[in-house]
Amino acid sequence: MWDAVIIGAGVSGCSVARELARYDLKVLVVEKGHDLCAGATRGNSATVHAGYDPEPGSNKAIYNVRGSRMYEELCRELDVPYTRNGMIIFAVNEEQMNEVRRLKATGDANGVRTEVCDRKRLLEIEPDMGEGVIGGLWIPDSAMVCPYNLVFAMAENAARNGIEFRTATEIKEIENRDGLWIVRTAGGEELETKYVFNCSGTHSDKFNNMVSRHTFHIIPREGQHLILDRDLSKYAKTTICQTPEKLPTGGHTKGMGFMPSVDGTIILGTNADDVDDPDFSDNTREGLDKILNYFEDKWKYLPISRHIPRFPKDAVITAYGGTRAHADTNDFILGEPEDAPGFINVAGIESPGVTAAPAIAEDMAKILIDRLKPRKKADYKPGREVKAPFRTMTKEEREKAIAEDPDYAKIVCRCEQVTEAEIRDAIRRPVGARSINGVKMRTRAGMGRCQGGFCSTRVLEILCEELHKTPLEITQSGRGSNILLDRACERKETADGE
Repeated sequence: MWDAVIIGAGVSGCSVARELARYDLKVLVVEKGHDLCAGATRGNSATVHAGYDPEPGSNKAIYNVRGSRMYEELCRELDVPYTRNGMIIFAVNEEQMNEVRRLKATGDANGVRTEVCDRKRLLEIEPDMGEGVIGGLWIPDSAMVCPYNLVFAMAENAARNGIEFRTATEIKEIENRDGLWIVRTAGGEELETKYVFNCSGTHSDKFNNMVSRHTFHIIPREGQHLILDRDLSKYAKTTICQTPEKLPTGGHTKGMGFMPSVDGTIILGTNADDVDDPDFSDNTREGLDKILNYFEDKWKYLPISRHIPRFPKDAVITAYGGTRAHADTNDFILGEPEDAPGFINVAGIESPGVTAAPAIAEDMAKILIDRLKPRKKADYKPGREVKAPFRTMTKEEREKAIAEDPDYAKIVCRCEQVTEAEIRDAIRRPVGARSINGVKMRTRAGMGRCQGGFCSTRVLEILCEELHKTPLEITQSGRGSNILLDRACERKETADGE
């Protein structure tokens, strides 16, 4: 029997797993995707929001602010890139300045540092701010992170401390039997557990509504992003956003954003469109056009326009999408329904969900810890073990790394300077990569301008070598995405063995 089963291995599930890993507990994390971070977290805008925006007193506000203040130390411990680069919400007319002042009041109520700026003050912060911008809101504590890198790091830390993970494991049914929870998988297995953590994103309403009269509804809300080539990153420092927009089915979007990533690219997005499919993650023409049209129109206001006067469509190297879990309550749904003790919701987690997740996990894990009173592990291992990225090393560090591991001298992904040493490490680490995309998300091999055109074949070969599989068994992203479908011909030996 398990002490806890966590459904979902995104930022919420892995944050909870990491908290529980500090104690002598038997914990299982199940994820229906082929890998960790297969849902909403993967399609995130990568922003660590300071908390200027959520309704004061709401779960979103409380956990956003707490979570934001945890991030720098969290990322330091887990060896995850983090950049506090600040955010400007710009205004081009007095109506938008009124919205800026409203956000200032909200930020003040939440205890977040913000500053209403006129144009003169904005130019002190961002000297290249475009003509036509009359003012805005400066949020100095806004930051950037890589959400999937963070999830992998949390999972690796949890796994090295005894937490078990199962991917490609879909949950079909949950019921309470004699005070224990029975979690049934699509394969017919019954998992018996004392506690369930419902971290299942856009499916969280389904599981809650199986066990409680206190129902809610999740509206899947899809968002897409564009990535600009790293050649433009020298012109990007601060995150720049428009004023928020209300959405017809509840809640709001923080608006389109220009976000310098921690990996040296630029993220543009996002749209916010309600969809029927909770697993929808495709890029749509309509969604991409919203982003393209917005930045074609507003590019002139951005600091980068002083150096690149027109929106450079040819610098877009890829697009990605994800579906967020917007609850009909317009807030995070946290804790136990009163009629389902031991079933702990971490539901309705949309923006600022990535920021809030570490703080939410502390409180949700505490429900179990206060009742079961497990012992803290005397041999708990903080952090994780991961090979440093070759692209970030100095000349001296590279020479030392190559001397210790010759695979550091073998560049596999030229665009992102990813070495064979890093790729093998990504496969060998706890809860390691098992697909081309798994390697890509852990190392950035294939994320550059050529999008894997040159390196994918070598990544496939390394996966075969490390996993002892044939090329026909290697997938892009799990079941149904095999890279190779069959052999074109068979090699036949002659009578002489040639």
